[in-house]
Amino acid sequence: MKISQVDESQNQAVLNIEVEPEELEEELQRVYRRVVTRINIPGFRKGKASRDVVERFVGRDALIEDALENLVPNMTSKAMQEKELDVVATPRVQVTQRDPVVIEATYALRPTVKLGDYKSLKLEQEQIEVTDEQVDDLVETVRQQMGTWEPIERAVSFNDMVTIDVQGIVDGEVNVDETGIDYVLVAESISPLPGFSEEIAGCNPGQDKKFTLPFPDDYPDTNMVGKECEFTVLIQEAKERKVPALDDDFVKTINMGVETYDELRTQFREDLLLQNQNAADQRFEDLVIKAVIEEADLELPEILIDEEIHHILGEQEEALRRQQLSMDSYLSTIGKTPEDLHEEARLPAIEKIKRTLVLRQMAEDESIEVTNEEIETEIDTVMQFQGAIAGDNSFGQYINSEEGRRSVQNVLKNRKTIQMLVDIAKVSSGSSASKPAKKATAKKATAKKTTAKKTTAKKTTKK
Repeated sequence: MKISQVDESQNQAVLNIEVEPEELEEELQRVYRRVVTRINIPGFRKGKASRDVVERFVGRDALIEDALENLVPNMTSKAMQEKELDVVATPRVQVTQRDPVVIEATYALRPTVKLGDYKSLKLEQEQIEVTDEQVDDLVETVRQQMGTWEPIERAVSFNDMVTIDVQGIVDGEVNVDETGIDYVLVAESISPLPGFSEEIAGCNPGQDKKFTLPFPDDYPDTNMVGKECEFTVLIQEAKERKVPALDDDFVKTINMGVETYDELRTQFREDLLLQNQNAADQRFEDLVIKAVIEEADLELPEILIDEEIHHILGEQEEALRRQQLSMDSYLSTIGKTPEDLHEEARLPAIEKIKRTLVLRQMAEDESIEVTNEEIETEIDTVMQFQGAIAGDNSFGQYINSEEGRRSVQNVLKNRKTIQMLVDIAKVSSGSSASKPAKKATAKKATAKKTTAKKTTAKKTTKK
């Protein structure tokens, strides 16, 4: 393998990797041994044809193409190690020549991260409280959930539930055709279209009603905007929710370990306080990390950004697949192109990469370490949560592998680093943090301008 460096700029290194004839020959021989057992060549028993016969039958170019699938990643990995490159993304590769084989590989190098004065960062925390109204709302929510639906003969009103047959026609074609649908009337609901609940309210069980509603300007399917839907609705039956009285008997039915209504309110207040505090702690953590990132100075290689965008869009596509939707149909519904999604994912990708690199640099500067005991404890916790047994399934095998343990180690190191930052940024009780907070805000504004300039510069220089 011969390596020549073509370029190194903007935290990217470009290498030309020439594969030696003997290296290609070794890989071609492996491909031959695999292919000869899979093809049927007239006049030869399966697996017995010589290599020159196989090459004539399938073509040498086809064997080389097969060999490149394994050769390219191996060569680019060896070149990275030989040149001692600190790579942070999968290299972008291109086979530029086949005789001899020459690979052009562009590597994203780990950027130099210059941290700001994070040790002087001070931010005020939210003061968490739970009001009587919040407790009342939670009690009422639970009370409604414990209610039962009972048939009514009167005209329906908001919060009643109706069972309906509904047909909707748009431009002369049936757009909706459902029977036996349960629908709860909610004032100002936008489902299926704004005004639908209002049209049903006041109708009686057994009644038919026809009405027309326009598609709103912000309707997800932009092809429908400006059109109207002609609805025909048959109300089969109607029900109202009967909710239990707020007394001790009601409390005993919800199995929360309390006996009286007052005890229930006390328990709900404590639960809300814990929930609100956890949410506030998370917001404070995010605020601290954002302030530290905006104080840091680093320039990201475009390959790294593109790889993270690809990862984000891949996760989005997988989420759609779980909902039995394709990316094409989703894009058609929201009226956007793949290029639109790519651009929308750019900023979240940059933020995620910066978070990772800044926390990693800080962990190194602060010599934050994770012990084997801590890794084992975390693995045990995760395994219990997953309900998995080590070695019994793919997840158990992964998390106990070298790669899995390294991933757990990184998670724990990040957790320790973030906790250190939170402890630094917390303002002690009774102290004034107005000046530091203003100072941090001013720094953030400056950092945003700098970041914007860098982003503009990158877009300008991107090939």
